[in-house]
Amino acid sequence: MTITTILVAAMAALSGSAHAAQSYDSYEALYVAQAGAVFGDPIKRNGDPTDQNAGVVYSYPGEPGTFMKLQAKLERKTLNIELWKDRLAVDGKSYRFAHATTFPGEHVSEIFPQSANVFIAARTDTHPPLLCVEGHGNGSGEAGSRYRQISLLVNPLARKPTFLHLPSLLSSCRAVVATKEGKLAFPNNSYVFDDAQASRVGLLVSYYTFKNQRFVPVPALKQLRLKFTHPEIPFQFSIQDEHQVSTLLFSEIK
Repeated sequence: MTITTILVAAMAALSGSAHAAQSYDSYEALYVAQAGAVFGDPIKRNGDPTDQNAGVVYSYPGEPGTFMKLQAKLERKTLNIELWKDRLAVDGKSYRFAHATTFPGEHVSEIFPQSANVFIAARTDTHPPLLCVEGHGNGSGEAGSRYRQISLLVNPLARKPTFLHLPSLLSSCRAVVATKEGKLAFPNNSYVFDDAQASRVGLLVSYYTFKNQRFVPVPALKQLRLKFTHPEIPFQFSIQDEHQVSTLLFSEIK
């Protein structure tokens, strides 16, 4: 078989697999499907979504601002959580978003507590207890729809938990994964442009972890390359498996 014939056959096979690739219209659906995904559903407000107080905000006399109240069990302990626009409080201990160790290039902003979500994950063999907050800031347009403020509290039951501000572009608390080696990893997403560098046609999902007080890449987790169904519209997409492409071509030519 000639090289040309092999390449044509390989590309035809890849074209067929591309049509069969799963399409998504939600990044949450993509993230929870990844191996090692840490978080499931967010904590229900007031424990019962039909409660007449669900969505109610609270305030303290003489103190500016309002907050949401939440409760959750973690390692047989009931956590009392307050979510403010500029901070998180767990059993009375406050963690200001602006004081979190922030991923390079990210900017911390206030969130809307009423529309934010809080997630918890119990301790496992691969990670300690975790608490994560995600919410939208004051931005409008793309800033409001494509970026989320994401703060991760590692081991909230410890005396000095690690508090991180994670990358925000098209991400979520649900994007956090635990590797087999016991590392917590999260995506730093970046746009993929067309050949003319004129339109955003996809997203490159690259995983990082926090190690020795620094954010570093996780080579063991391969990058995901997403292709938008329509350029410049990132909310419908499919996964492009470049590793599968190169493997197929190499094995056929060899």
